[in-house]
Amino acid sequence: MFFAKNAKGNMLSFTYTLRFLRSFAIKSFKKKNLRKILLIILFSAISYTIFSQTREQEITIDGITRTYILHLPETGTLIYNLPLVIVLHGHGGTGKQIMKESGFNKLSDRDRFIVAYPNGKDKAWNDGRNDPVENTKYDDLKFITQLIDTISKEYKIDSTRIFATGMSNGAFFSFYLAYKLSNKILAIAPVCANIPKNLQDRYTLDKPVSLMLINGTEDPLVKYEGGKVGFKIGKSRGKSISTDESIAIFVKLNKCTEKYKEEEIPDVIGDDECYATKYTYSGGLNNTDVVLIKITNGGHTWPGGSQYLPKKIVGNTCKDFNAADVIWEFFKSRKSRE
Repeated sequence: MFFAKNAKGNMLSFTYTLRFLRSFAIKSFKKKNLRKILLIILFSAISYTIFSQTREQEITIDGITRTYILHLPETGTLIYNLPLVIVLHGHGGTGKQIMKESGFNKLSDRDRFIVAYPNGKDKAWNDGRNDPVENTKYDDLKFITQLIDTISKEYKIDSTRIFATGMSNGAFFSFYLAYKLSNKILAIAPVCANIPKNLQDRYTLDKPVSLMLINGTEDPLVKYEGGKVGFKIGKSRGKSISTDESIAIFVKLNKCTEKYKEEEIPDVIGDDECYATKYTYSGGLNNTDVVLIKITNGGHTWPGGSQYLPKKIVGNTCKDFNAADVIWEFFKSRKSRE
């Protein structure tokens, strides 16, 4: 199969390629020996995109340009109803940074789903906390809503299988998206976050949303037991409830069984100074589950990722599993709501 390319050698859009093929077909229509070949080419082009693509996109929200990185898998982008996973960076990060750190692109190519890595304005998200640092003036909820709608129109995604995950500020924003966009989001997987204290009494879900929460017990910024968000020394960046309280809210809202299944995640890397336990609450509305991965001695880090700052500052990075792997397995197992 061949694809049209631009002057820089990059693959152009599928639409352009299809126009090229159609034009070529019209010019050669009278040549019978080309008809079968062209039909095969056109059918293949409609069915698959052979190469994975990672591209920067932009949309305008209230007159402000918002950007995101979109990764399309190697095959099946145009014919199948593919899931969409939205991955949200932490405060001070970018879509490019979390894309490299998390490793979702490799999983996207293997299992065929689309990944979006939005960029927060000023490298932050308006995530629902009473936080003067993170609570930006930009309408990030509107941004994500329009991002979903835009991708839905451009690609044949499965609109019943849209997921959100993120780290730290992006994880808090994942909780906020479930709260505000449960009609669009099927499941979330925050890493290093809890439900904000100011939302505790009014946090609700219009539709059931499955949750996988990954938190470290020694996170120095987002405390496992809740309280002030941020380092002990420095300004408060809002407050959160505890991990156990966050889990309890989702168990109650989704009507999961209060009896959980406990599993030890193999401690394959002994020198990372931490180990993980998985707790699963199942049997919820519309097949929802609530899962907690508790990392004993874990810090404010992405499991399986880099030790991006010294342990004395952010704590230990668990190397026993990769967060993207377990998050995608969780998302992949979700059934569309009835």
